[in-house]
Amino acid sequence: MHCVKGSMLLNTRTRQRAIPKQLATLLTSNKTATFITTAPTRSRKLYTTWNDSGSNLVDQRPFDNLLTCATHIPSGSFSRTMRRQYRQQLRFKTTSVLPASLDSTDYDPNACISHFAQLEDYKAVISEFKTVEHLDTPLTTETYQAVMEAYGTLPMDAKNMTDMMNAYNEMLTRGVLPTSEIYAVIIGSLCARDGIVNSTTNAIHRQMDIDSYDTKGNMQLHPISVENLMKSRSSLGALKSEKNLQRAVTIFEQAVSEGKTKAFDVGLYNNLLHGLSYTGNTQDGLFIYEQLENSQVRPNITTFARLLSLFGNAGDLQAVEECFKEYKNVYRGIPAHDQVYIYNALVSAHANAGDLDGALHLLEKSMVKAHIPVTISSYNKILYRACLDNNMELVSHVVDKLNLDNQLPKPDSNTYGILLSMYSRTRNMGKAHEVFDKVMSMNLDRQYGHLNEYVAACVDENELGRSMDIIRAMSVHGLQVHINQCCRVVNGYFGTGDMRGAAAAVKEIIQLQSKTYHIGNTSPLVALCMDVVQRTDNLVDALDILRVLNLYSIRLDNPGSEAVLKLYDQTKTDSLKWNEFVDYCTDRSYFTLYEAAFKAHHDANQFSKTAFQLLKDMYDLNIQTNSGLYIRVGTRMNKYGTVEDKVRWEKAFGEYYPDIQNEVRQQLSTTTTKTTKTIVSSSSSSSPATTSSNSSMADVRTNEVLNLVQSGEFDKGLVLMQEKIIDQGMIPTPGAVCTMILEANKSHLVETANKMYEMVLDPFNQLDTGTRKKAMHMLNNNMMIIHSNNKDADNTKFYYDKLRSDGMYPDGDGYGALLTCATNIHANDASVEAMMIIDEAKKHNVRPTLYMYNVVISKLGKNRKMDQALALFNEMQGNGVYPDSVTYASVISTCLRYGSEAQATKYFDEMTRLPNCRPRISAYNSMIQYYVRERGDRKQAMVYFEKLKTTHLVPSIHTFRLLIEAYANTPDYDMVAACNVLTDMKNQFGQDAVASHYATLIHSYGCIHRDVASAEAMLDKMTRAGIPSNEPVYRALLDTYISHGNIPKAEALYQTMLDANLRSSPYIESLFIQGYGDNDAVDKAEHVFNRTSDERSADGGGVIREPSTYEAMVKVYMNHGQIDKATQVRNRMKQCGFPIKVVDGVSLLIEQGQA
Repeated sequence: MHCVKGSMLLNTRTRQRAIPKQLATLLTSNKTATFITTAPTRSRKLYTTWNDSGSNLVDQRPFDNLLTCATHIPSGSFSRTMRRQYRQQLRFKTTSVLPASLDSTDYDPNACISHFAQLEDYKAVISEFKTVEHLDTPLTTETYQAVMEAYGTLPMDAKNMTDMMNAYNEMLTRGVLPTSEIYAVIIGSLCARDGIVNSTTNAIHRQMDIDSYDTKGNMQLHPISVENLMKSRSSLGALKSEKNLQRAVTIFEQAVSEGKTKAFDVGLYNNLLHGLSYTGNTQDGLFIYEQLENSQVRPNITTFARLLSLFGNAGDLQAVEECFKEYKNVYRGIPAHDQVYIYNALVSAHANAGDLDGALHLLEKSMVKAHIPVTISSYNKILYRACLDNNMELVSHVVDKLNLDNQLPKPDSNTYGILLSMYSRTRNMGKAHEVFDKVMSMNLDRQYGHLNEYVAACVDENELGRSMDIIRAMSVHGLQVHINQCCRVVNGYFGTGDMRGAAAAVKEIIQLQSKTYHIGNTSPLVALCMDVVQRTDNLVDALDILRVLNLYSIRLDNPGSEAVLKLYDQTKTDSLKWNEFVDYCTDRSYFTLYEAAFKAHHDANQFSKTAFQLLKDMYDLNIQTNSGLYIRVGTRMNKYGTVEDKVRWEKAFGEYYPDIQNEVRQQLSTTTTKTTKTIVSSSSSSSPATTSSNSSMADVRTNEVLNLVQSGEFDKGLVLMQEKIIDQGMIPTPGAVCTMILEANKSHLVETANKMYEMVLDPFNQLDTGTRKKAMHMLNNNMMIIHSNNKDADNTKFYYDKLRSDGMYPDGDGYGALLTCATNIHANDASVEAMMIIDEAKKHNVRPTLYMYNVVISKLGKNRKMDQALALFNEMQGNGVYPDSVTYASVISTCLRYGSEAQATKYFDEMTRLPNCRPRISAYNSMIQYYVRERGDRKQAMVYFEKLKTTHLVPSIHTFRLLIEAYANTPDYDMVAACNVLTDMKNQFGQDAVASHYATLIHSYGCIHRDVASAEAMLDKMTRAGIPSNEPVYRALLDTYISHGNIPKAEALYQTMLDANLRSSPYIESLFIQGYGDNDAVDKAEHVFNRTSDERSADGGGVIREPSTYEAMVKVYMNHGQIDKATQVRNRMKQCGFPIKVVDGVSLLIEQGQA
C-alpha cells in the first residue's frame, strides 16, 4: 500500500468518498487562530464526529483492547536528533549554567531557550519563556517549537496545556507560523483526551442504564440514587460538549492545507483513526489515511487494525474485506508483527458490523487454515454482539463449543461477565446464578459493571439475599459497590416490607464499604442508615444501626432523634418488642436515647418528661449510669429555667441512684467546709482526704464547665469556673482546661482563651511541682498553637520562649504550630525553617505527631522540595505515624508543583483506597487545578471532578472557579458551559456564585476571547444578582480595558472602585503602569508607581509594590530610552530583599536595552 499508489484499497468506491473532502481541504485558505475555537463546515459531510446515539462509547465496544493504540511520540525527529547530539557534547558539563556564549552581557532569549531545550531541561525552557514572553523580544520559530515541545512532550515536567495554547496564539499574533511539530503536539493531546472522555462516558452511561432498569413497579428509585442520576446526566453533558476529536481533525486539516505534516509519525495517524473508528466516520478516516499515504510515513499493523475497526463500525463489510486483502498484499513489507493482532481486528470488524456468521467462519475456518492461534478475546467479541442482538441460540452454541472442545480457548472472566450481564438483563436468573458461581473463582477487577447489573437484577427479582452475597463477594475482591446499588438493595427490602432485612443489610453494607470508603457525616451511606432508622419499626434495629455508626463517630441528627424517641414509646406498648429491647439494651442504649432527647426536644416540658421516663426505665431494668448524666441533665434543666424540674430530677436520681448523688453531695460539702476554713485562716492545711474530695469535686465541676464550653456557652463557662471552682479554692482539671482552650480556638475566640489562661495561672501554681510542670507545659503549648493558628507570630514566639525558659519544649503539634508562623518570624526560605524546626524536635526527642509532619511536608511542598517532602512522608510511617487526608493532600500538591503528574496520581489513588482516610476537597482541587492551569486538559480535570462527586464531598468555591476556567480558558473553549457553572452550582449543590466566579468569566471574555461587551455584560449580571464587586472583579475588567487600549474607561472604573471604599492592589497598579507606558504617557506611569510604596505605612494603608510593579516601571523606562531611571528603580528593588533570581530578571531587561 505504501509502495503502490494504485493499490486495491485506493480504487474502491469507499475510498472515492473521501475525494470531495480532500479537494475541499486542500483548496481551503489558510486559517488563523480562529480554527482553534470554530470547526469549519465541510461540504457533503452529513455526520458528526460525536455520535449522539451513544455509539462513541467504549462501553459498547469493550473489546477494542484488541486494537490497543500505538505509543504516541509527539516530538519531531529533528528535535530529538539535536538534543541527542548536544547531550553527547555536554556529557561532562553542568546544566546549571549557561554556555559562555550566553552570558548576561550578551543575553539572547532564543539562544538561552534553545540551550535548555537541547539539555532536555523542559522546566527551564518554560521558566525562561515565561520570563521573556512579555518583553516584546522577537522569538524565532525554533524557539516557539522548543517551548511547545517542552509543554507537550513531558507531562512529568509541568506539561501546561493552557500556557501551550496561549504561547501558540501569541506565536500566531506575532506572525510566526506553526511548524508540523507544533501541530503534532496539539493533535496528539486532543486524541488522548478523546480516549479519556470515551472511557469516562462509558462508566457514566453504564451506571445510568443500571439505575434506569425497570423495577416492575416494586419500588421507586431511592432519593439518593435520583440525586446521583441527575449529577451523572449533568456530567455526561459536559463531557459530550468537549468534542475533542472534531477539534483534532480540524487542526489536522489546517496542517494539511499548510503542508505542515512532516513531523506526523505513524502513531499520530493511528491515534486519529482510532478515535474516528468509534463512530465509523469513514469520510474523515479515509482522508487521514490518504494523507498518510501521501507522506513519507509507512503504515504499520496498527494502521490496518484501525481501518478494519473503522469500516466495521460503519457496517461496510466490503471495505473491511478490501482492507484485509490490501494487508495481505503488503504485510511482508510491514515491520515484524504478530498476525493474531490483525485477525482479531478482522473478527471484531465483522462482529461490529453484525456479521456474526462471518466472524465465526474466520475463527473456525480461515484462522485455522492460516495456522493463526485463536484467542478467547475474539470469541468474547462475538458473544458480546450476539448478546446485544439477543441471539440466544448463537450464544448457547458458542458457549457450549468453548466448554466442550478442548482445542478451543477456555472462557475467561470477561466471557462470564458478558454472559452475566445478558442473563441479568433478560432476567434469566437461573443461568445468571450459574455464571456468577463460575466467575467468582476468577479475577473480578474488570467485572464491576457486570456485577452491578447482576445486583440490580437480583433486587428486581426479590432475591435480596443473593444481592447481599454479591456485595460481600465484591467487597472481598476489593471492589467498592456503587452507592446507588446499596440504595437499590435497601429499597428492595423496603419494597417487600422487610424492615428488619433493610436494617441488617444497611449495617452490613456500611461495615463492608468502610474497608475502602471513608464513612463521614456527609456520606450518602450515612444518609441511607438514617433513612432506615426513621423508617424501621424495631427499636433494637434502630439502636444497633446507631451503634455501628458510632464506630465512625457519626451521631444522631434531629429527624433521627425524633424517630428513635417515638419508636421507644411505641416499643413500650408492644410486649414482644419490649422484651426484645430488654434483652438487648445496655447503658450505651440509654445514653443514645438521652442524646436523642437532647437533640430532639427544645421544649422544656417535653425534655423533662422524657428525661424522667428514661431514668425510671433505667432503674427498673437495673441499668447503671454515672454522674455525668446526672450533671448534664440537671444543667439542661437549669438552662431551661425549670427550677422545679431540677429539684425533682435531683430527688428522683437520689432515689434510684443514691450512691452517685451522695458522692457528688459529699464532694460539695467537703469543698464548702474547706473554703470556709481557708477564708478564716489561709495558713490552715487540708487533710489528704479533704484534698482528694476537693480534687474529685473539681473534676466534676470542671466537666460541667467543659460541657458548657463544648455547647458554645463560653461566657457561662468562664463564670462557672471562676465562681464554683476557683473562688471555692479548688483547682480546675488541667487536661480539661487545655481542651477548653482548644475549643475556644476552634471558635476563633482568642480573647476567651487568653482569659482562661490568666484565670488558671494562680490555681495551677498551687499544684505540686511535677503536676504543675506538666500542667504549664500543656497550657503554654496550647496557647502557642492558638496564636499560631491566628497568625500571631509575636505571641506564638512568646509562649514558645516561656516553654524554653522553663526548660521544656513544645510537643509535636506545638512544633507544627510554631512552623506555621515561621515565615512571619524569619525572612528565610520556609523550607529551611521547616527542617530547622524538625531537627530541633528530633534533637530533644519530641515525639513527632501527624500535625507536625503535615505542616513540615506542606512547607517543603510549597517550596518545591519534593524529594525532602516524600522522604518525610516515608519517615513518618516508619515512626508509626500514619498519613491522613491532609498529608496526602500536601504530598499530591507537592508532586504537582514539581510537575510530577505520575507521582501525584499514585498518591491520589493510594489516598482514595485507604479505608480510614477521608479525602479532602483540597486534594481534588489540586488535581483539577493542575489539569486546568498546568495542562489545559479539561477532560482530565472533569474526570477528577466526577471522582469528587462520587466521594460525596461538597465542591468548594475554588472548585467551581476551576470548572469555569476549565471551560473558559482551555481549548476547546465553551463559554456557554462556563456560564452554566453559575447556575449548576446552585441547582445541584445549593451554593451561590461569588465575585471570584464572575471575575474569572470577565477576565476570560475580556482578555482571552477579546470580547469586551461580554465582559461588561457579565459585570452587569453580577450586579443584578446583588453580588458586590471586589478587587479581583475590578482587576479583571481593568485588565480588559487596558489591554484594549481604552485607558479613559479604565481610569473611570478605577475611580469607581476607590469610591466604593475598595483598595487597589499592586497588580492593578502594574496594569496602569504598563498601559500608560504603551500609550507613551511616561509621566502618568511614574505617578502610578510613586503612589505605591516599598513598605506598608503605619496605619496599614497604601499599596505595597510587588516585583511586577518594579518590572512594569522598568519596562516603561527602557521602552522610552530612560536607562538611568530604569536602573534607579532596579536598585530600589534590590534594597527590598526580593529573591536574587527575581531581581536578575529585571536587570536583564536593562542590560538587553543597553546592548
